Amino acid sequence: MGALSSWDGDASNRSAPHFCRWNGVTCSSDQHGSHVTALRLRAFGLEGNISQSLGNLSHLQTLDLSNNNLEGEIPSSIGNLFALHFLNLSVNHLSGNVPQSIGRLSELEILNFRDNDIVGSIPSSVLNLTGLTMLSATENYMTGRIPDWLGNLTDLTDLNLAWNNFSGQIPQALGKLPNLARLTMQGNQLEGLISPTLFNISSLENLNLGYNKLSGSLPPDIGFTLPNIVAFSVCYNKFEGPVPSSLSNISVLQQLILHGNRFHGRIPPNIGVHGSLTNLELGNNQLQVVDTKDWDFLTPLVNCSHLKYLNLELNNISGILPNAVSNLSYELEALLMGGNQITGTVPSGIGRLQKLQILDLSDNLFTGAVPSSIGKLSSLDSLVLFSNKFDGEIPSSLGNLTKLTELVLHSNDLHGSMPPSLGNMTILESIDLSYNRLSGQIPQEILSMYSLTKFLNLSNNFFSGPISQQIRLLISLGTMDLSSNNLSGETPHTLGSCVTLQFLYLQGNLLQGQIPVELNALRGLEISILICALTGNPNLGSV
Repeated sequence: MGALSSWDGDASNRSAPHFCRWNGVTCSSDQHGSHVTALRLRAFGLEGNISQSLGNLSHLQTLDLSNNNLEGEIPSSIGNLFALHFLNLSVNHLSGNVPQSIGRLSELEILNFRDNDIVGSIPSSVLNLTGLTMLSATENYMTGRIPDWLGNLTDLTDLNLAWNNFSGQIPQALGKLPNLARLTMQGNQLEGLISPTLFNISSLENLNLGYNKLSGSLPPDIGFTLPNIVAFSVCYNKFEGPVPSSLSNISVLQQLILHGNRFHGRIPPNIGVHGSLTNLELGNNQLQVVDTKDWDFLTPLVNCSHLKYLNLELNNISGILPNAVSNLSYELEALLMGGNQITGTVPSGIGRLQKLQILDLSDNLFTGAVPSSIGKLSSLDSLVLFSNKFDGEIPSSLGNLTKLTELVLHSNDLHGSMPPSLGNMTILESIDLSYNRLSGQIPQEILSMYSLTKFLNLSNNFFSGPISQQIRLLISLGTMDLSSNNLSGETPHTLGSCVTLQFLYLQGNLLQGQIPVELNALRGLEISILICALTGNPNLGSV
């Protein structure tokens, strides 16, 4: 209650300060006395219900109760605050319906109740709030159709209805909002075609319709009708057709997110010509790169000096990856090209992208060695190169990736020994090098990586020799698969220290001796899994 300490009486003289001096309270005065005109109690740690008596503050113009722990329903008496211009109830635990009485707030300009537990539909009385500039209901549990009459609130600049359960079509009437700058409706159950009028709101700066069931195609002239769009997203819908080349006309476009649809054809070659793109997400579509010329879209992307995220995964992209990929922005944090048919070698210049955090080239047809220059990507968190045709040895330089948490190189043709330098990855959570031709002993540096928590999979290789007793240090590991190798010697009794182990696979090796009784300490390891884990070792004692 420290934030409201000024609201308490003084125990020594039993007097209380004048309410106009209380924290968060603003007053105005006239010949009739002082009146509360603003309550700004954001993040005051408030709990409980909002009192019905709040409706008695008839001069209140600003009410901000956001970022607290308030619960219960919005009181109907809030409709008595006829002077209210600004109402922010966001980021609480309010529930129930928005009261119809809210439509009596004829002076209201800002109505924000996002991130609560509100249910029901948008009350029809909101139609009366003709001066409304912002309506934000994001992250609630609201249902029903988005009402046509929202198109009559022509002062609206922000309409945010994302992450609810609204259904039906997007009303054509929204195209009548001449001042709309931000329209976010992602994460609902909206479906059907989008009216062309929506793409004619030239004032729009942010349009997000992702994660719905919308269909149809984007207008060919969208780049001319929405010239002020900074962020455009229709990800995870059912759109099809080509990506309009007119998008390259939008000089201010920073985020273009079309991931998870059925777009097909070529990627427009001038898509980044203005150099303003920060996010280009075209993954999980049916886009094509057939010949060298189809890679031309990479050339203008090189001039996008603030590009952070490039996603082209799960398309029909083939051919050799151009060296231009190495000249992308130094600000690039994610490069995702997995699930295509890209061939050739990975350009060694990729090591220049030193802010890269995610590199996913998996499930392609890459050949040659894994570039040692990847070891220069000092910010890398995830390296995913599985299901290609990489050969040669694993570069010891990968041990320089001290921020890596995920290393996935399975299903390639890598050979040679496993570099002990990988043990330098002190926050690595998972390693999967299975289905390669790696050989030699498993370095004890790997079997003592206490950071491994998810899985260690070295199966289906040619590792040999004993399993190090250092394996006892894998105390947080959930899954260990060393099966189908040539490991020999006794099963280390120190496995009993791996107390979080749930899945253990050692079958298909040359282990011998007795099964350590210490394995009984692995309470999370089912006996059926243990039996499976130790089969196929002909000289191993019975379970």
